[in-house]
Amino acid sequence: MEKRRIVWFATAGLVVLSGCGDTAPEAGAPDGESAMEAPMSSGSVTITQPMDGAQVAGPNVEVVFETQGLAVVEAGVMDAGTGHHHIFLDVDVTPMDEVIPAGVDGIIHKGDGTSVHLLEGVAPGSHRIIAVVADGMHVPLDPPVVDTVMFTVTGGGQ
Repeated sequence: MEKRRIVWFATAGLVVLSGCGDTAPEAGAPDGESAMEAPMSSGSVTITQPMDGAQVAGPNVEVVFETQGLAVVEAGVMDAGTGHHHIFLDVDVTPMDEVIPAGVDGIIHKGDGTSVHLLEGVAPGSHRIIAVVADGMHVPLDPPVVDTVMFTVTGGGQ
C-alpha cells in the first residue's frame, strides 16, 4: 500500500508540472496569450531604388526607401510606430541595441524624415546598401527593420 502512494504522488506531481509549460500566460501578456504570442511590430523597410543587382550609371546614386507599418519622422521623435532611416554604404551595421554612430564614413543619418537620399561620388564597382530604421535617438527598432541591396556603379565616380 505504501508503494502505491509514492507512485501516485510522483505521478500527480508530473501532471501538475506538465501544466507549467511555455504556453501559460506570462506577466504583461494579454489574458490567454503567452509572451511568444504577443503581437510584435510588423514594420518593414524596402530599398526600392537602386534595385538589388542593378547596374547604375554613377557617380550619383539615388536611394529610395518604402516603409510599411510605421511612420517615417524626423530624428528626435520617440513616438511608438515611428522611426527614421539610416544608410550603411559598404560598411557593416553596428550592434542593433546600440546608438548608430554619427561621423563615421559610410553611415548616413536621414534624420530629416524623408525617404529619398542622393549618394554623391560613388566609385565605379560593386556596392552594398543596408537600410536600418531607428528610433528618435538613433537606436535600431526592435525587432530590427532592415533591408539590403547590392548594386554596381558602371561609370563616373571619384
